[in-house]
Amino acid sequence: MKTIQCGVVLGLWLVLASCGGSTGGSRESVGLPDYPVPGGVSAPFAGMVGNYMVVGGGCNFPDVPAADGGVKRFYSSLYALDMARPDSGWRVLPDLPQALAYGATAETDEGLVCVGGMDADSAVTRAFLIESQPGPDSVAAWGFRDLPPLPVAIDNGAAASVDGVVYVTGGNQFDGGRALYALDLKSRVWTRLPDYPAPNRVQPVLLAAGGKLYLAGGFSYDPSTRTCTIPADMVPYDVATRQWGNPVPFPVAPDGGRYAISGGSGAVVGNCLLLTGGVDYKIFKEAMEGRAPADYMKKPIEWYRFNNEVLIYNTTRGDWSVSPSVEGLNRAGGVLLLDDSLLIMVCGEVKPGVRSSQIGAFEWRDTDGATSVVPVGKVYSSEQKEQI
Repeated sequence: MKTIQCGVVLGLWLVLASCGGSTGGSRESVGLPDYPVPGGVSAPFAGMVGNYMVVGGGCNFPDVPAADGGVKRFYSSLYALDMARPDSGWRVLPDLPQALAYGATAETDEGLVCVGGMDADSAVTRAFLIESQPGPDSVAAWGFRDLPPLPVAIDNGAAASVDGVVYVTGGNQFDGGRALYALDLKSRVWTRLPDYPAPNRVQPVLLAAGGKLYLAGGFSYDPSTRTCTIPADMVPYDVATRQWGNPVPFPVAPDGGRYAISGGSGAVVGNCLLLTGGVDYKIFKEAMEGRAPADYMKKPIEWYRFNNEVLIYNTTRGDWSVSPSVEGLNRAGGVLLLDDSLLIMVCGEVKPGVRSSQIGAFEWRDTDGATSVVPVGKVYSSEQKEQI
């Protein structure tokens, strides 16, 4: 994965040094082509492998909408987009070993590690590596390598890598636990590490920076009390000492409410953690606890208030900044990627049950020593507008 040193609050004007370094100037960018699965998907595997953005799996409701009782479909299709030549379009790769969604992805030097998830029947322990090697005429040849399965099935979890070790945690774990698992890509052995602090975190974000993991957001639901708990914070884990630290609260929202990075996504830019997307705290909690209106699934997109603000944590200073609305980041189940000077939001839901095929690109701009981020291209594809 390519990274940049930058220090910005997206959509705001700040000095470049706030996160360390600079963007090195603006990059000419074009709108990226829509994802080739009609209607888009939610919760796919996605990441950068060299110059390629690789996306596969995920799920949607291709026939009858979810609001009308439709059946969810899981996909095994896999695609790659050459970010050096995005106009060349998506390249069809061999299908995933099975149709999966709600798995966890980690970018590594060996390729894209995909772990867990679920198919149409149940959660899985499967783990595999998507890799590319130079082929004839310098055309990349793609393949899979099986990795040792997870010790327990995990869906809706999160993954990150540090120095050749892939860490997986959160989500629905088969034993109901809160374990952190580590896979050393050299020894190919899984190790169970200390559990993260309560409560459980389903659909969290896991980021790695400065020798630490940061487990952010997520939610848990207790069916016996019909109570939904949404942690408005993140918990650091020190890779060297193997200890979890104290929770770091999210900033307070402008309206005095809380942020819910549940179903959200994130990226690391220099020494800053970027968290965005996901559901609205109050609306989601009420729905999970059975207090939503009868027409909950049929409200307009704006009603659900999916998060399009960006929470930025400076790991050096230990403080937060919040960017106001960045159009196109309001996705649940999308994946935020970083490629050179571009942030990329891959698919996801625009409202419960309705996916987007858009691959949203956001470019860094430097004007008179100040930086901002603006969307590149459209916000919704024409196909998605018709569905909505």
